[in-house]
Amino acid sequence: MPRTLTPATHLDTLRREAKRWLKAIRAGDSAARTRLSTLTPQAPADPGLRDVQLALARDYGFAGWAALKQAVADLALTRQSQASKVYTVLRAAWDGGDRAAAARILARWPDIGAGDLLLDVLRGHTSSVARRLAADASLVNRKTGPLNWEPLLYLAYARLPGGAGVEMARLLLDHGADPNARFDDGWGNAFTILTGLIGQGEGDRPPHPDARALMALLVERGADPFDLQALYNTSISRDEVEWLDVIWSACAARGVTGAWLERLDAPRIGGRFPLPVIDYLLGNAVAYNHLSGADWLLRHGADADGIHAYSGRSLLVEALVYGHRAMADLLRRHGAREPDLSPAMAFQAAAMALDREQARTLALAHPQVLDDPAPLHNAAQQGRVGVVELLLALGVPVDLADAGGQRAIQYAVMGDALDVVRLLVTRGADVDRPTATDYGGGAMGFAAHFGRRDIAAFLAPFSRDVSEMVYLGLVDRLTDLFAQEPALVNAPHPKFGTLPLFALPEGEEEAAAMAAFLLRAGANPRAINQDGIGAGKAARDRGLIDAADIIEAAAAVNPAQKPGPPR
Repeated sequence: MPRTLTPATHLDTLRREAKRWLKAIRAGDSAARTRLSTLTPQAPADPGLRDVQLALARDYGFAGWAALKQAVADLALTRQSQASKVYTVLRAAWDGGDRAAAARILARWPDIGAGDLLLDVLRGHTSSVARRLAADASLVNRKTGPLNWEPLLYLAYARLPGGAGVEMARLLLDHGADPNARFDDGWGNAFTILTGLIGQGEGDRPPHPDARALMALLVERGADPFDLQALYNTSISRDEVEWLDVIWSACAARGVTGAWLERLDAPRIGGRFPLPVIDYLLGNAVAYNHLSGADWLLRHGADADGIHAYSGRSLLVEALVYGHRAMADLLRRHGAREPDLSPAMAFQAAAMALDREQARTLALAHPQVLDDPAPLHNAAQQGRVGVVELLLALGVPVDLADAGGQRAIQYAVMGDALDVVRLLVTRGADVDRPTATDYGGGAMGFAAHFGRRDIAAFLAPFSRDVSEMVYLGLVDRLTDLFAQEPALVNAPHPKFGTLPLFALPEGEEEAAAMAAFLLRAGANPRAINQDGIGAGKAARDRGLIDAADIIEAAAAVNPAQKPGPPR
């Protein structure tokens, strides 16, 4: 009979069981080999960890490891209190929340939090919400919940299966909800209800399923359609014009399309140079090679002969140095004048076009062009392996950094260019060197920030960036590092000072498993961070309740252990 999972089963326990089983097989244990062959007759003579994990999953009655992991995750949810489950669902509306866990909670406990205003809003329980608002109208604009938002903001940003739509939004608006409610993302940017409905942006968030209808309703009820954050978000994610059409049409209906073309004294949406919003958006389209978006913007009044808001270069130069030939031709058709390229710009344009002879000629005539990091960085971010090879062959240093200390390997991680990362590492790139700025770490830190899991897995054997690998859940590499140097489990990040126990993954299950792993490896459960906050409280503040319980239980077992100093 299949073995049975219990709510106390942890994925980390199963992982360790699989590794012990594999170790036994490799040590010649006949019973371990027979067990593997019985469960997976097709297992190879020299099995790997995945083969053993498959067998273990079948031992529990599941088709594969992924199904076993999902079952363990579902059981882990049963250990959470109802308040914790409600918190997880609501927190999933914004960055750092676990949307997969929220969906699992609602699937398993469809009535959880019944009567909670925010959950009733998100699940479309209009009658319950109507009764609450009739009793207390102030609730409709009261900031509450884990994100301290108004209810309409939760509706706009949440993406729950079968969640609330137009009917609920209309109910809230009928009771006085502010259609222009907004919050600051911590960087001085106003995220509005419309921003949430549209999604996209740097995390490429999905739109609300009823985004078009909800936007029409919100604009009808007074929402300002000229939403700068939404325009920014849609300008960087993908080459689509749907939302440009929608936002422009809404502005036209109000007679405010002039705001797109208005000359400004200071940057309004981004960049270093004050440009009309439509020209700023064209600069993004050129840099990201969004041909459809660029064509739309040019037809609606953007200046083909303008400059890029960040670099200050002409847009045609921008297209040429990024190697976007079709974009350059589009700009020329709309009146862009041919630029007089400097040697550096001419060299970059030749390299990006893979014009080897011209690039070599310019490098010989102007050797200083090899000291400019822009060509290598642009090629790395775009995943242009051939261009990167050409530049390295011409003598550009593999770790040539820009003014912020960012190097080609970090740009390649940003661009999700694994082949370029491989090439740079083989050519000697320093994997862990951080940027010179306050925000940027090494390549592993960039992989964590941008969610580049495949790249992180490739980089792991070359990295010693413990805190970032903790965040990414790279247990195998961490095991090796701690075996070689046990003190690393309590070592602060060399740049940010973050202790490993404070860098837990975002998912509840993953965070709990990682906390248990770090504690077994010798992490100090009573450590405190630079703000004087303990590891358990830090985890709890992030909504990682199981991890917090594990850390605090470990701290209680050994209260004599001194807390680590603030970092």
